[in-house]
Amino acid sequence: MHKIRSGSFIGFLALAILLAMHTGAMAENYKCKGSDGRIEYSDRPCDTSKESLSQPRAGAGVVAAPAIAPLKRLEALFADYDFRLCERERLASEIEVAQRSGELKTAEARWKLRQERLTFLNDTLIEFQEKAAKITKGALSDSVEMMAVRNFQRKLKTCGVIKK
Repeated sequence: MHKIRSGSFIGFLALAILLAMHTGAMAENYKCKGSDGRIEYSDRPCDTSKESLSQPRAGAGVVAAPAIAPLKRLEALFADYDFRLCERERLASEIEVAQRSGELKTAEARWKLRQERLTFLNDTLIEFQEKAAKITKGALSDSVEMMAVRNFQRKLKTCGVIKK
């Protein structure tokens, strides 16, 4: 008969315990807060009646990034670009009026910096449109996100109105 050494048996047992603990740690964990304020942990996503407090863990202990609703991302984009795009609308209106009146030709040097700024702001508008398109990709034309984009664009048009 073979004699089993106690050192190797204990090592094997420790390895088996570590493997069992590791596979349990790889399972997804959810932390939810119920309407009564109690915090619960589960291997399933939170019910709709409960607030999700943490995102599920992906394999190897990496926490998945929370998905931000498209409307929230659009609102942040609007806030980020609002000032510059309003400036673009105002500047475009001023240059258009100056062009119609002939002032743009007679005082070309005076308008040069404004025209260069408008060119930069046109690039900013293109950048904004590309970012908004990525957020609204696949959204229906009557979706909340697309309506928000149209409302923002309408608001921008009022920025360019020159008051007499």
